[in-house]
Amino acid sequence: MLILSRADLDKVLTMPQMIAALEEAFKDLALGKTMKIPRLTVSLPEEGGWMGLMPAYLPAQGAFSTKQVTVYDVNLAKGLPAIMATVLLNDPVTGEVLSIMDGGLITAMRTGGLGGLAAKYLSRRDSHVAGIFGAGVQARTQLRALAEVRPIERAMVYDNVPARGKKFVEEMSKVVPFPVEIADSPGAAVKSADIVTTVTPSEQPVFDGHDIRPGTHVNAFGNYKPTKRELDTETILRSGVYIDSEEGSLEESGDLLLPIREGKFRREGIRGTLGEVILGSKPGRTSDSEITLFKSVGLGIQDCAAASLAYKSAVKSGVGKNVDLS
Repeated sequence: MLILSRADLDKVLTMPQMIAALEEAFKDLALGKTMKIPRLTVSLPEEGGWMGLMPAYLPAQGAFSTKQVTVYDVNLAKGLPAIMATVLLNDPVTGEVLSIMDGGLITAMRTGGLGGLAAKYLSRRDSHVAGIFGAGVQARTQLRALAEVRPIERAMVYDNVPARGKKFVEEMSKVVPFPVEIADSPGAAVKSADIVTTVTPSEQPVFDGHDIRPGTHVNAFGNYKPTKRELDTETILRSGVYIDSEEGSLEESGDLLLPIREGKFRREGIRGTLGEVILGSKPGRTSDSEITLFKSVGLGIQDCAAASLAYKSAVKSGVGKNVDLS
């Protein structure tokens, strides 16, 4: 059994490979070639925490994985990561455990990679400015992914904790080949952006939908609770809406469920899944002036694709530590 630490994964996972692996996984999902396994979620309100257990099977990649992930927003004040996770990768033929790996970087890379994949298919090709809401770990991989698929020339970040935004700017300015700046208000981040990405723990809308410019693409990743939202109803109504999966989005996404409950948006208004757009069975962006929106609550197949990629790359590179538990 191969043990892969965060440092090990950092050596073998690249964003271009991650985006490519996710593209194949979402194609398989749209074609019905993956096993749909509901995820188990447990809320711990007294501790301010949430736990998810996410199994997934990708037959085409010969990969079966299970991720346990916890989200404790209160950890940020303690100097701890808000998201912690571990991924177990099994051989689907024998059931043998092939690898146990850090799930924090897997989660960040697969989430960021999906943001890049959505932008590849739904944003304007000439998108030059990125507006990022949230300055945590996943915001970093989101920006890296956008830089892989679009000619980004400038990025603006807004976080309601200024110190986090400042640290993000300092770190990402060394990673990406374009200026990274702090936006002094939510409106400033949205009004100048071609691609807006939200990766925050906010339970209320993080910007005013009236501020979105025509032609903008929005990637929404932060909210996963049916009674909370990062996006206001105006954003949903102005956008051509796409999702990762109907089951997850219409059960867990308050960004969509709350406008539906208000009677202002109908589920029939969702244009399709990202996988369907990739296959060409559903249309994507129809014009350069259209506003598009991709809402994701996260799928186990993302972790499975990422874990399979990491394991194969690690074995090929001789990275990780082999242990025998028998």
